Amino acid sequence: MKPNFLVTYASNTGWTVGVAEAIGKTLAENGAKVDVLPMRAVKDLSPYDAVVAGSAVNGGAWLPEAVQFVRAHQAELKR
Repeated sequence: MKPNFLVTYASNTGWTVGVAEAIGKTLAENGAKVDVLPMRAVKDLSPYDAVVAGSAVNGGAWLPEAVQFVRAHQAELKR
């Protein structure tokens, strides 16, 4: 069975979207099932075997949307 990955991102300018899509493409080329979605569109992590989360950096920190996503899904991400 193929592993199921979520690549999720927070972006202001769109650069992070391209990075997320490149990661998703590489994972898919190596046999994984992959969804690439903005963090604001993710409601449930239970379908996924692994999550790759990334954010644009502003002032040396992740975007607030990304920090909120990680906090909201902290328990699921730990597993």
